Amino acid sequence: MVFCSQDGWADFFPDYLIPDILNMMVNVWEDFKLTIDEKYEVPITRRFRARLEQYKDLKRLPIRIDREVSIDNLATAEELGRIDLRFTHGYLSDVYFAFECKRLNISVTSKKNGRTNISSLAKEYVMNGMTRFVGSEPQYAIRLKQGGMIGYVMNGKTDTAITAINKQVKDNYIDLQMKSPNGLNPSSRLTNKLLRESLHHLPNQEFTIHHVFLPV
Repeated sequence: MVFCSQDGWADFFPDYLIPDILNMMVNVWEDFKLTIDEKYEVPITRRFRARLEQYKDLKRLPIRIDREVSIDNLATAEELGRIDLRFTHGYLSDVYFAFECKRLNISVTSKKNGRTNISSLAKEYVMNGMTRFVGSEPQYAIRLKQGGMIGYVMNGKTDTAITAINKQVKDNYIDLQMKSPNGLNPSSRLTNKLLRESLHHLPNQEFTIHHVFLPV
């Protein structure tokens, strides 16, 4: 006789696993960041996922981790987008915890004078990252309650990155389906300076985005 866990057929990703995932992100990154020599998000995420796999197996976390996963509209079979990192638990294909990954604070050298400046990419993070979950036409985690953003802070200055994101969230709170321009809040799951969260009021439910800022 085979016994199945009831939450394997749940309509939402198990809430109790969220702190484990956030803690795993921060703990794995602490050692992983010392070995990074890539400059772009895809190769960073590829290697990061490999380390996450080792950690979750060591800790016996009941999740699967996939990268660059295609998400299709099941009614039309059209591709909605590709999830950078997807965590699944259970048997339903449309129940998962997704992370969208973006670079922040990158160095940009001017072609005119050769000077190097820092581009925050905060607006890209918000308007082409967060909106994939909570924009007017969301692509990921449709009908779910939670998702995540990972910001690879390329110059290591997480405080300035968080400040820039916070401003963009406040400036674009209507597009992000927020009731007021409150910006980012401290994480309600873990006390850690690298974590924030934002609450969004979608037509049918509230949606929480968990933000993880990782210094490179």
